[in-house]
Amino acid sequence: MPERHDWNNEIRRRLAGLHLAPAREAEIVDEWTQHLEESYEELRAEGATDDEARRAVLVTLSIPELAGDRRDFAPPGAAGSGNIGADLLQDLRYAARNLRKSPAFAVFVILTLALGIGANTTVFTVINTVLLNPLPIKGASQLVAVDTLATGTALRSGQLLPVSYLNLEDLRDKNQVFTNLAGYTPLMPLTLTTAAGSERIFAELVTANYFETLGLRPVMGRFFVPEEDRTPGAHAVIVIGYGAWQQRLGGAADVIGCTMRINGLVFTIAGVAPEGFKGVNAIFGPDIWVPAMMAEQLLPAQLRNALRERGEVFFHGAARLKPGVSMRLAEANLKTIAAGLEKEYPDANRGHTIALRSLAEAAQGDTRQSALFGGIVLMAIVGLVLLIACSNVANLLLARAAGRRQEIAVRLALGAGRGRLIRQLLTESSLLGVLSGAVGLILADAGCRLLWSARPVEVAQNFVDLKMDAHVFVFALVVSLITGLLFGLVPALQSSRAEVVEALKEETRTAGRSRRRITFANALLVGQVALSLVSLITAALFFRSIQRAYMIDPGFQTDRLAIFMMNPGQAGYGRARTEQFYRDVRTQVSAMPGIASVSWSSNLPLWARLSRGILIEGQTPQRQSDTVTAVVDTIDLSYFETTGIALTRGRDFTDMDRDGSLPAAIVNETMAAKYWPNQDPLGKRFRFSGDKFLRQIVGVVKTANYQSLNEAPQPAVYLPLRQNFSDSMILHVRTERDPAGVLTAVQREVRAIDSHLDVTDVRTGRKIIDQALFSARIGVGLLGVFGLLALGLASVGLYGILAYSVNQRRHEIGVRMSLGADQSRVLWMVLRQGMMLVVTGIIVGLVVSFLIDRALSKLLYGVSATDPVSLAGASLTLLTVAALACYLPARGASRVDPLVALREG
Repeated sequence: MPERHDWNNEIRRRLAGLHLAPAREAEIVDEWTQHLEESYEELRAEGATDDEARRAVLVTLSIPELAGDRRDFAPPGAAGSGNIGADLLQDLRYAARNLRKSPAFAVFVILTLALGIGANTTVFTVINTVLLNPLPIKGASQLVAVDTLATGTALRSGQLLPVSYLNLEDLRDKNQVFTNLAGYTPLMPLTLTTAAGSERIFAELVTANYFETLGLRPVMGRFFVPEEDRTPGAHAVIVIGYGAWQQRLGGAADVIGCTMRINGLVFTIAGVAPEGFKGVNAIFGPDIWVPAMMAEQLLPAQLRNALRERGEVFFHGAARLKPGVSMRLAEANLKTIAAGLEKEYPDANRGHTIALRSLAEAAQGDTRQSALFGGIVLMAIVGLVLLIACSNVANLLLARAAGRRQEIAVRLALGAGRGRLIRQLLTESSLLGVLSGAVGLILADAGCRLLWSARPVEVAQNFVDLKMDAHVFVFALVVSLITGLLFGLVPALQSSRAEVVEALKEETRTAGRSRRRITFANALLVGQVALSLVSLITAALFFRSIQRAYMIDPGFQTDRLAIFMMNPGQAGYGRARTEQFYRDVRTQVSAMPGIASVSWSSNLPLWARLSRGILIEGQTPQRQSDTVTAVVDTIDLSYFETTGIALTRGRDFTDMDRDGSLPAAIVNETMAAKYWPNQDPLGKRFRFSGDKFLRQIVGVVKTANYQSLNEAPQPAVYLPLRQNFSDSMILHVRTERDPAGVLTAVQREVRAIDSHLDVTDVRTGRKIIDQALFSARIGVGLLGVFGLLALGLASVGLYGILAYSVNQRRHEIGVRMSLGADQSRVLWMVLRQGMMLVVTGIIVGLVVSFLIDRALSKLLYGVSATDPVSLAGASLTLLTVAALACYLPARGASRVDPLVALREG
């Protein structure tokens, strides 16, 4: 053993330049000398030779943590310094030094994990904005939505409908459970006229207490006051949204008192809504809010009685519960009031009661369940991506640990406990996780911007903004820390099991330990391949589902169809002028080259609204389930020819179906079969709730889709335009070829008839389907991106483990080649090793996919969860990419020089 002064000299050399006080230097030398002597004796007792023990003791002084930290030069012990904070700070400093010494390693790990964390944060941001925190309102948990619950219709039982304005007033005045009950309408398009021309904006009609109920304060000016909620048409004031104020008015400081010409009327801006508030809709909000008393001036002609007609369910209710009142108690109180209203006004309220739900739930609309399930699917997929990334980094850390085995063994030999060592290694991985999280947040922000850039151009500014708020940052931090522990735990446990004596022997640095590391790495790799396949199959299933969705027959022909939204009423037209405009447009456009048919309709395809209840002549309702609710569409001549909806019985409307003639109606097959089973519906009569006259059925048409592509069949009634005037209609044009070629020409023809009337929206049949599938297409795009990301990460992991394996087996490969194995044999040996892992992973992935994808069937259009095309396509894609990842290290192995390999061994 070296003499004591040998240790002293080495330690003093390490302390050179620190300018320590002589007493302090002597204290450190004594402490370290005693510690090194004890370590030497322990190593000898465990069987190390004199040379091995002396070399290990000298190596101790070269380990940066033990000798390089000039602020805390003290020998390590099993329990550290005893100060957890100081130990943690020391661990962080050491981890940072290690990363600085291995920049390539650090960059690769951070980027790999950042991709996974960024993907998770992007999806969580969307879910947080749309599902978890849809209302940027304080005290949102006390806000409830008030809906009409249709208990009367067998087809519509359980359907939530809006509330009529008159019913809303009664509920507001008679309830004992709300501090406030406000009303607001669905979004409606209006025409804003400026010096530059006309453009479309979106608005909500609201009661004066709307903003008070929500607990909001204006950025500037004021909200509506009670006086503006009393006299119809008396107060032309608006509250403008923060975004519209910034984008349309440049954020002008003197905006209060300014005017805007809307639908030909001059409105005065009373206030500006808070930043980020876009109504109580999770996705799409208005530009302005208008007092409900302006309904007659702004609503289409068929809805102008909304304030006076109890059967016109057009307003949504939003209420704030009194302190201590539960939703169940409040609902019971309102149901009692609704029962009284049903008795008092049976025609308007038969089969209707009141239901409450949280306003946050109502903000997500009818697609809440599918959106929630879709969000869970996306989070599961990005979770798989992150697991693959963690697996890759874990393999990398295991490989790196092989180079640190001697350092770790020396630590253990010097008395560091296994727990202390694991804590140090986990500190390193956690630091990598946090750094990856920071980069991941940057990637998530870019991902959110890219994702939201896919919004429809026509309404992009009305979409809610994705909020990277405190919830998102906490999520990213938690995911980063969990990620650091996840990929760092197994390597830390493996590394801390080092056998001190064997680790210090140079000849033990290869075979046995490497094989065990590779075996565990192979298991991780199989898991990566399986997870990657699950991601690819899920993406393929939804891609196939979208393809099938475009093949769904919506009941009308979308090819060669174009629509043009116009609102003569918003341009100040009276009835006579509007009717003349409809006739002129129909005549002039029909005469254009390439036009096959033209008609008008009040409903936009796949965006129809529900109408009032229907009372059938001779069928006095005996039960609530006997009442009827139907979609109502006002149409012009040739509508069914233009849209391709087949007339199956009776006749189409003619020019004789006008005011003064017998009120006529056409129903769809669903309504005919439900309410006149085994009868001829032609000649049967019904009336709408609130009407005094009966309408006679003159025809029956095929049932179409009115609100979505996957809706259940629902009854519908068509009314002739000449008997049911509307000043807001949609021009439907069927062309002989691709409609895109005539869009501009039709718009030009309309403007030639009246240059003051704005054609607010133009869509082809294909665009209608695109917009109906907007959310689904976004989801499929994300699944595709994440599936490819998972494939890429798994391929990198496969390449890495094979390359490491080849490097560890260079001596073996050299021996094989020196004994006669040619390059092709070596290439096949390595390739087979990799592909066996891939095939195993694919088998596991197929089993997992079969179990998981069955739960996804409810989100698929016409595609089975075991769709063979999706399974085979995903598997072949993975096999192809994996084969390339295996081939590259296999080719490198086949080109090993036997002499060099044998010399290195």
